[in-house]
Amino acid sequence: MADLHSDSPTPINTSNNSSVALKALVHEDKFLSHPIYTKYQALYADHLEKNKSNSTVHDVIENIKPMLTGHTLAGPDKISFRSPSSYIMDPIFLDTENPASVDAYGPESGNQNSSFTFFHLGEGLTGHKSIIHGGLLATILDELACRLAFLNFPSKMGVTANLNITYKRPCFVNNYILVRCDVSKKEGRKCSVNAKVYLIDLDSDEVEVDKNLLTECECLVIEPKWVKELNNH
Repeated sequence: MADLHSDSPTPINTSNNSSVALKALVHEDKFLSHPIYTKYQALYADHLEKNKSNSTVHDVIENIKPMLTGHTLAGPDKISFRSPSSYIMDPIFLDTENPASVDAYGPESGNQNSSFTFFHLGEGLTGHKSIIHGGLLATILDELACRLAFLNFPSKMGVTANLNITYKRPCFVNNYILVRCDVSKKEGRKCSVNAKVYLIDLDSDEVEVDKNLLTECECLVIEPKWVKELNNH
């Protein structure tokens, strides 16, 4: 997809039943017009506008289509809403012919190398009663951290080498969450990504604050020397 947002934000429907589809659409309609979502959409639009002359920023392409979170775990009472990921990456990180230096990475650099994705998680994804299974959050964090890391590799592919997760607060069912990913370090074929899950309180305009932080991780992603073999599977 030449424009990640050419795909509409989606309640991921796995049934033709009209009542099922309607239930999923409620989540989409409710959230797409909410000030929190429109705020992040405005940040993404501003990033595209500032870099309108740079085709690499507008032509970000994701090379993977997740079956687990995009199909198996998707649907009413599961992942009933998932937005397209918004990638806010400075052009320096997308130039495959002139890779960015080590000093260009990390929050202290002032450069942008981030992604934002929204979800609604339902009652069919629990571990403990009314609490989203920690393994699901780990899966989402791993997937989205990798997607951002891949875009920083020449091949746009890689694999997870290590995932270190800290669970801070329970993620209760029937809530919207924001997953924010930031590249914290990159050296050669290794890329480290910090990823966080935030609860979205629809009655507040605050999202990325400590009281909303549910889970975070450091994900080490590598571009193996055999990376081309990933195309064969």
